[in-house]
Amino acid sequence: MSVFEQDMQALYFGSMPVEHIFLTEYMPAARGDYVKVYLMCLYHSRLPGDEAKVEDISRELGLEMPMVENALRYWERRGLLVVIAGDTPRYQMRSAIQRALTGEPLTADNAFVQFSENVYSLFGESRKVRPSEISMAYEWVEEEGLSPDAVLALLRHMWTLRGPQFNFQLAGQLAVKLRESGIRDVADAESYLAYEETVHRGAQAVLRRLGRRRMPSEDELALYRKWTGDWGYTQDAVLEACQATTAAGEPTFKYLDGILTRLKQGGEAPSDAREMTETLDKGREEMKLTGEMLHALGARLRPETAAPIYRELAENRPHELILYAAKECARNGKGTLEDLTRLLESWEKRGLTTAQEAEAYVGHVRELDTVLYRIYEACGYHGRASKTDRELLERWQGMGFEEGVLLLAARQASGASSQKMKYMNTVLKNWQQNGVTTVAQAERQNGRVPAAQPDGRRVLAQQYEQREYKESEMQEILGVHDLYKEAPDGQKDS
Repeated sequence: MSVFEQDMQALYFGSMPVEHIFLTEYMPAARGDYVKVYLMCLYHSRLPGDEAKVEDISRELGLEMPMVENALRYWERRGLLVVIAGDTPRYQMRSAIQRALTGEPLTADNAFVQFSENVYSLFGESRKVRPSEISMAYEWVEEEGLSPDAVLALLRHMWTLRGPQFNFQLAGQLAVKLRESGIRDVADAESYLAYEETVHRGAQAVLRRLGRRRMPSEDELALYRKWTGDWGYTQDAVLEACQATTAAGEPTFKYLDGILTRLKQGGEAPSDAREMTETLDKGREEMKLTGEMLHALGARLRPETAAPIYRELAENRPHELILYAAKECARNGKGTLEDLTRLLESWEKRGLTTAQEAEAYVGHVRELDTVLYRIYEACGYHGRASKTDRELLERWQGMGFEEGVLLLAARQASGASSQKMKYMNTVLKNWQQNGVTTVAQAERQNGRVPAAQPDGRRVLAQQYEQREYKESEMQEILGVHDLYKEAPDGQKDS
């Protein structure tokens, strides 16, 4: 301990020297609060045994701790403070005159000071920029490798889009993107930011079209970049596509993305509003026709799900043919898209290209099956109408046999243990050779029924009544008729 000491009262009420070079070279560039912190640090450094801490200076000046810490970092950059390593940071004051006399380089410090001044000038009276924000922005220079001018361009960009009170942390995210994109100088930064401004304004326009009055989120901006940058949609086309979101309860970017994705997957990316309108109109018409197909088929599917299949089916088929096939599938209990596709393919193999041709074919098949059902019942056969049996029936009809004759032949074949249709065919060939074509002739041929009586009473054969079957009865006898998959030939009659 020194034998000499100062009167503490004298110290408190005394004075301390402040170097003129500080006043002329350092103070003009510093913020007022920073100057306050420096002078208070200088004051405490002149008091022997003083143990003031950063918290004390914060309390004495009425400044928040972050402000004091920013000020200390500022003066450290300027070289007037040196941090002494230790468990608790300690600061050593350095003489401004000594720095000038020793010629210590001030380039880095001057760069920071100049950057700070440029930021203050950029915002002027529009915003009171906090020192912590300036320090944060300068970190983009030191840590992200951006030039100071590139950072200033970034700040101007954020101001333009979000106003002067934007969040510096949000700007920091954009600084990282610049670095990841390999951008360092101001020219590249301005080009990149100009594109980002276009994206931002485009996304805002989409939000307004969707009835939203707010800033776009980062996810929404990413979607807009994808639509216009990666997929080649123009802004006009994207805005026009918004009209298709009216089907949604709450139109969103995600719903719009689904629409544009489906168009892209379909190989379409309309380049302008007119093309988009035409494409959407075409899509709506396709959804309408797909819905009609699903309704006729009785399938509980969303039109969006079934649209690709409808598009493939309708590529070389008229809509009316598809609808008729769907109704036939539903009527026969085959209400799936796979069933519909197989039926249309089977008709195509038969050369049926219109709904009228298909309807005529189905009607003819049903007429044949109705007669076959009666023949099966008469001969005691239980099975499903087959292609072979239909061909036999058509051959018999071509030979001039009426249905009554066929039923008589069927009854005659009822005693056969198997191959009843083959037995019938033999009987009918025999009758044909004997000139039998009517019921009366067939009954006389068999010798079982007398001819018509003189009094004009009808013979037994003429009293035969053709039974009319309901479709449900026919299905009960033979099961559901499958129009696209012929029943296997249960009888090898021909």
